[in-house]
Amino acid sequence: MVITQNTECEFGHSLTHWFQPIYHLKNNKAIGYEALLRDSSQLEDSPINIFLEAHKNGYRNILDLMSVKAAFTAFKDETPLFINVFPSTLLEKNFLSWWDSNMPLMRPIVLELLENEPIWNWKDLKIIVRELHKKGVKIAIDDMGTGYSFFQQWIELEPSFIKLDRYFAENLSTNYRKQNTIKSLIDLFSDTTEIIIEGIETKEDLEIAEQLGILYAQGYFLGKPAPTVENMELYRDNK
Repeated sequence: MVITQNTECEFGHSLTHWFQPIYHLKNNKAIGYEALLRDSSQLEDSPINIFLEAHKNGYRNILDLMSVKAAFTAFKDETPLFINVFPSTLLEKNFLSWWDSNMPLMRPIVLELLENEPIWNWKDLKIIVRELHKKGVKIAIDDMGTGYSFFQQWIELEPSFIKLDRYFAENLSTNYRKQNTIKSLIDLFSDTTEIIIEGIETKEDLEIAEQLGILYAQGYFLGKPAPTVENMELYRDNK
């Protein structure tokens, strides 16, 4: 797991991050920001395409680590930084040594484990997550409901947050099946894990999410991604 100064050039991408707020809906304050990977020379290029290219060339997990480190270098706010990471990156040999050498001890961080990647070694993943917890790192399960939902195993990782995929937010105000599903999840996790709904894009969907008992949300209606926190048009400024 060697990262050199030339690795970014080998990918053919110039990596940067934009940041999107996650809101506490009761006090209208950002509880943190998610780092979203971008290619600064092609901002319209999807992170999915960047990682697909890296995977094709055998560098996906290295790119993942580069992204984590670069996001923290760029992020200047004191609130927690949420950042996506593949579970397989945590399972790389010497991952914890890399973490200790590259990540600051006192900065609040939430690693969003991507739920849509199949995991074949849950036992080792639980050990790694347990060690990260000892270092003060919180865990979120990202895009819950889109992929390889080994529900019991995810719960056993003791995540601090579960992020519901934007599927649940789309037309939430008129889709009673989605509303009932969210209510069930809130009841299930009310004592152990906070639920964040992603993809809120309308006032109507936000209002229903609040009525259902959702406390945390993210989406364009609340705040669009921006290269710095200071550049954001935030929900609390416009309400």
